[in-house]
Amino acid sequence: MARNPRDHRLETRGARSKLKARKEPYWRQIVPGTFLGYYKGLRGAAWIVRQRDGDGYRHQRVGIPDDHADADGQVVLSYAQATKAATSNRLKERNHAPRHYGDGLTLNSIMQTYVDEHLAGKGSQEITRQQWARHIKDGIGAKLVTALDSDALRKWHRGMIAKAPTVRGKAQPFDATDPDQVRARKATANRVLSMVKAALNRAWKDDLLPSDLPTYWMKVDPFALGEEPEPRMLEQDEITRLLNAAPADLRTLLQGALMTGARRGELLDLRCRAFDPDTRTLRIYQGKTGKTLTQPLTPEGAALFDTLTAGREPADHMFKRADGRAWSKDDVTKPMAAAVEVAKLDDVSFKTTRATYGKLLLIATRDLELVAKALGHSDSRITRKHYARYLPNEVAAGVAKLPALGIARDSKVSRLRRKAG
Repeated sequence: MARNPRDHRLETRGARSKLKARKEPYWRQIVPGTFLGYYKGLRGAAWIVRQRDGDGYRHQRVGIPDDHADADGQVVLSYAQATKAATSNRLKERNHAPRHYGDGLTLNSIMQTYVDEHLAGKGSQEITRQQWARHIKDGIGAKLVTALDSDALRKWHRGMIAKAPTVRGKAQPFDATDPDQVRARKATANRVLSMVKAALNRAWKDDLLPSDLPTYWMKVDPFALGEEPEPRMLEQDEITRLLNAAPADLRTLLQGALMTGARRGELLDLRCRAFDPDTRTLRIYQGKTGKTLTQPLTPEGAALFDTLTAGREPADHMFKRADGRAWSKDDVTKPMAAAVEVAKLDDVSFKTTRATYGKLLLIATRDLELVAKALGHSDSRITRKHYARYLPNEVAAGVAKLPALGIARDSKVSRLRRKAG
């Protein structure tokens, strides 16, 4: 005869929270021959009934515990409700609980699958994982996808605006009356919402959701942000000041950015084999899009990368710190901020170099499509939005042709002009 399993405390959420995840349910005998089990896995939990049937036992899922959602008596069950379900009738006579709901499918489960499987190897994987941990995991992420609706998602989406931004887990100064800061929070909220929508859409396409579940997330609209502010771009004298203020290793990294338009992470991942001295091109893997960009270089740029790679192993990191170690993203932040301060520049970060490259290329070529290709944009819409003021302006040319109206004011006051140099 099989031994009865050991009894465990399952009555309260607190008692169940102390139990470790494992493959075997935690059992509690209700009446002789009938046991209520609490299954706790890495991605969900369930109530299981174990009931004697002849010489053996039958097992069946009857619901999910009210660990993260209030019991509804049908799918989400309290301990008392699960006990009643376990003793109500024989297992062979009971209909199976809905599998998706019974498995305790939470939004965190959906996000986990989306990040680990669909985003595997993509540049957006780590960013999505960070935003999930920051804005989703400990709040709405613990809720069942079948217990959510569009109103719940809208409330969560609005709530992100009031949260101060964080850097390495520390809250930063935030003024809720500053339109620019509020717009930035709305933009962040929209990005996180798009991640949740993408994860739910992927789960729906992969048949991970109940077939009768409404696509409520499609009804939640992002915040209207209005006109996006133009990115900061450096002037020629500002480029010189920044490079002069930077230490030698950071200066080399900045030069590489200004000559390619590559993002910081893309530069830090470059190996020496990425430079082809014969064609004077650089192969840049764009983590954001998953595409490889073959970037032509100016003679000045080719000379820089030739110096960086000559005589080195193909697999060696192209850019290194002064101490010989490869750069990490965090290594760049402090010396970059210090160089910006010494150069007396405002609102400048490493990403400013990419916008500056796009501006310089557009001024030189007047070809928007070419700039979009050089930056790896999928189309020219984002390029036009950011660099429109550097395009030939037909309106300004037309206004210049208007005749004089004879209303110029006679004044002896003139504006002082700043001397060059």
